[in-house]
Amino acid sequence: MERDASRVVVALQSDATTLDPHSAADAGSMRMIENLYSTLFRYTENYGEVEPDVVREMERSEEGTVYTFFLREDVRFHSGRRMTAEDVKWSLERIREEGIRAQQFEAVESMEVVDAHTLRVTLSEPYTPFLTALAHPMNAILDREAVEAAGDRFDQAAAGSGPFRLAEWRRGQRIRLEAFEDYFLEGLPKLREIEFRPVPDATSANTALRNGEIDVILDLNPREINRLASAAGITVRSVPGTFWEYIGLNTQVAPLEDVRVRQAIAHAVDREALARMIKFGHAEPIRGGHIPETHPAHWLEAVYPERDVEKARALLAEAGITETLELSCLVGSDFDYQVNAAQVIKQQLLDIDIDVTVESLESGVFFSRLGAHDFEMTVVGWLGFVDADEWTYDLFHSEGAYNQQGFSHAEVDRLLEGGRREADEARRMALYREAQEIIAREAPMVFLYWNDRAAAYAEGLKGFDVHPTLTTLSLRAAYWTE
Repeated sequence: MERDASRVVVALQSDATTLDPHSAADAGSMRMIENLYSTLFRYTENYGEVEPDVVREMERSEEGTVYTFFLREDVRFHSGRRMTAEDVKWSLERIREEGIRAQQFEAVESMEVVDAHTLRVTLSEPYTPFLTALAHPMNAILDREAVEAAGDRFDQAAAGSGPFRLAEWRRGQRIRLEAFEDYFLEGLPKLREIEFRPVPDATSANTALRNGEIDVILDLNPREINRLASAAGITVRSVPGTFWEYIGLNTQVAPLEDVRVRQAIAHAVDREALARMIKFGHAEPIRGGHIPETHPAHWLEAVYPERDVEKARALLAEAGITETLELSCLVGSDFDYQVNAAQVIKQQLLDIDIDVTVESLESGVFFSRLGAHDFEMTVVGWLGFVDADEWTYDLFHSEGAYNQQGFSHAEVDRLLEGGRREADEARRMALYREAQEIIAREAPMVFLYWNDRAAAYAEGLKGFDVHPTLTTLSLRAAYWTE
């Protein structure tokens, strides 16, 4: 098939559920949205670093509570209107109102529009991850006028200022983005068009890439890595990733509110077998804390060094579980590797007389059930992103936005709150290591493995970066060689 050198077709595992960055929580939505919008800061190619995006210059007070952002004056929204400090202020306020990532802005005490392109933000106390929060692709700056005019049809609005603008969205089929000619970075984007297609079946995506029907598989299935690595005309690249998977346990329902039952499940799971069977060796089992070795907050001790069925049985007996325990486990049907993992876990837990019923649900229903705490067990994953706070607070603080397990621990809350205030890097990382130890032992999640971040793409595609966070922002610099 002859390739159109002005466009790229990207396969994703699932379609977007929304194109509103301030309410998006699923990976399918994020991968498309980040190409439509700009943020104050952005991730660099070096994992852990951020740099200015629409910010031209920044001043920070000595005590770390007052930030003055001087904005670029050449940033236009897709509507053609110039971005102003009023748009930034309104967008940050909207993030807080939407609630999904509001906790990242809890320390914001006031915002003052100094002039058309200067915004001063005052925090009630130092908040160390603040710039990283501003670089999160979903903490985007929106065109206030376009959002208000679109109303309920905001998903179709030209409300961004990113390198691409929305051309078409056929739900379940494709999202087509076209180059924004007035993008503020000169010479970008290089492509005329990007098309995202949901292709949940890995074999179908593999075949489509080989046939030239698609150009990029963004989330490469571990089974396909070796198959595609030897395929002619295809490049496979893998880097240590930030996507980790776990068994979520609802700590608010019996008998999972008993830490001994949760620990029993954690001891009974064979992580090595799962990584071998489900990930074909392209994942690293998690035996202790969930922040990986590539991060300075990594905690070394192994709480679950190997599978221990006898210890698991003893913990269940100690908890008063004397008969077969029946539990249900929810998984998203779009993620076959998690469905398969749940089936293997079901077999492993039978060895300690826990009978698990696996229920596979469409993604929208699945994530809705998790958000409503309407589950007992689940197998799912999470993107760690950049800062240690992003690996921990929203998931394990009592008031965390994604604390779907209903986990509450006063000492963990104290440590995570301290991590947000501590300016000294060494002391800050120590707080997160201490929190991880408690979390691992309390087992609101049974950590399984960290995944490699792998993508496959047609040879000749240049400028596309395989980033640990799964971000697709590099597509703005992608282009085809002859």
